[in-house]
Amino acid sequence: MNEVIKKGYAEVVQAENTTNRAKKNIWYIPHHGFYHPRKKKFSSIFDWATTYQHHSLNKNLLQASDLTNNLVGVLTRLCQEAVAVCCDIEGMFHQVRVNEEHRDLLCFLWWPNGDTAK
Repeated sequence: MNEVIKKGYAEVVQAENTTNRAKKNIWYIPHHGFYHPRKKKFSSIFDWATTYQHHSLNKNLLQASDLTNNLVGVLTRLCQEAVAVCCDIEGMFHQVRVNEEHRDLLCFLWWPNGDTAK
């Protein structure tokens, strides 16, 4: 989370700004940590499908067509050309711009260095 905040993908809400927030609609997204032993990396996993009073973020998103390539198509195209290119999309999901009036619907609880006293 420190890296996500440092890169500007999330913002810290200061304590003095929380008094007006009680009057607004706020949605807290549950999350948990996951350690990947092969990558030796700790990641945060957000649960967008969690429901509250029959609502979830997943249910309220606009659904687009499936843009993922099927495996057969990818393998076929790899045989057609001399060069194949691949990339890593790390951080992509945190880089979606959200209008300021909707940011309170994407809140999550976080404590610096896991210290709940802070």
